[in-house]
Amino acid sequence: MSAARAGGWRAYPAYFRRALAAHLEYSASVAMNLLATGAGYAFTVLVWRRALGPSRAPGFFAYLALAFGVNFAMNVAFERYVGDRIREGLIATDLLKPVDYAWLFFWQSLSDVVFQSVFALAVVGVAWAALGRAMAPASGAAALEAGVSLGLAFFIQFHLGFLFIQGIFATHSNYGPFTTRMFLHTAFSGIFAPIDLYPRLLGAFARWLPFRHVVYTPCAIWLGRVAGAGAWRALASQAAWGLGLMAVSRLSFHLIRRHLTIQGG
Repeated sequence: MSAARAGGWRAYPAYFRRALAAHLEYSASVAMNLLATGAGYAFTVLVWRRALGPSRAPGFFAYLALAFGVNFAMNVAFERYVGDRIREGLIATDLLKPVDYAWLFFWQSLSDVVFQSVFALAVVGVAWAALGRAMAPASGAAALEAGVSLGLAFFIQFHLGFLFIQGIFATHSNYGPFTTRMFLHTAFSGIFAPIDLYPRLLGAFARWLPFRHVVYTPCAIWLGRVAGAGAWRALASQAAWGLGLMAVSRLSFHLIRRHLTIQGG
């Protein structure tokens, strides 16, 4: 390994620490986002409670609470960040740095997830106090498998985001890529209900897409909705999707960056 490459790899953890520290400057904004998102999610919980009745509350609402926590932690504003960098001309500086842009963006995204996880854990803690054992993992093995699944969920979420932001390079706007990704994520990740409760055709379609692996899979494994051999198959599917998305997003980035237009500077 060359000295330049070794120096580049040492830069990523330093960039992660700097990006994580920068989040402390915007903690009030993140708290407002959490309150607004939580309020919106509370309406969903109230509607489900009215529709299903309190008898379904423990297990079903434990899933909803976990799904909210995972989704909030994984909610990285890929398109806004890159769109702003393109509009201000700063993307040119990013691409000229002696580091891999994808890995630089990876560490930025990881800092977002680590910071937001603190808020998400606080919400999950409140839900645990309210719902009790329903929030506990189905077993020790389920807890371990869910931990691995969360790591793979971030890997998938990052490469999905990295793939979608490349549309900004061609369209010169972050609006289209953002709305498209958010529609697919909202519909097929299992935020508002477990995938196994979807109508048959919609559920089958969701299982052919990677979005379910960002929210539904780790939550379902934790709660035992997916267990045993099914959990191992889910983890293998997550790994396959993550590696496949990484390969496709890197190849497409090599091609799409030729269409980049610097709009500011």
